[in-house]
Amino acid sequence: MPGPGAPAPYFVSQGGRLRDRFPADRLPAWLSENDLDVYAGEFERTGMSGALNRYRNMDRDWEDLARFAGAPITQPSLFIGGGMDAPTTWMADAIDAYPTTLPGLVSSHILDGCGHWIQQERPAEVNRLLTDWLVSLPS
Repeated sequence: MPGPGAPAPYFVSQGGRLRDRFPADRLPAWLSENDLDVYAGEFERTGMSGALNRYRNMDRDWEDLARFAGAPITQPSLFIGGGMDAPTTWMADAIDAYPTTLPGLVSSHILDGCGHWIQQERPAEVNRLLTDWLVSLPS
C-alpha cells in the first residue's frame, strides 16, 4: 500500500490502467514468480468469467436476501481481515457493529500490515486462527 497521502492503488483516473498503479519492479514477498505463472496460466486457460461472476451477481444477492435485512447472524463466526485491505477500512463501521450484527462472533482479528490476500500474506497466522476457532466450537 502507498504511504499516507499517496493515492490509493485501487482507484484509477479516467484513461488510466489499474496495473499502472502497482510497483512493476518487484512482486510482494507472498507472491512468487511461480505462483504468478500458475495464476496467469489458469486465467489464460479458463478466462475471467468465474472471477467476475461473483460481482455480476451482487444485485441478485440483494434481491434474494432482502427478507433477511437487519437480521443478525447468530451462528458461531470468526472474522479475519487485513489492516491494509481497502474493504476493511471502507467497512470499519460494519466491523464496529459486529457485536449487534454477529452476536455469534467468537473472535475478530485485524492483521496489521496485511492486505486483501490474508491467506497468502500470512498463511501460518491465518491457519492458526482458523484452527483455534474451529477447536473452540462445541461439538
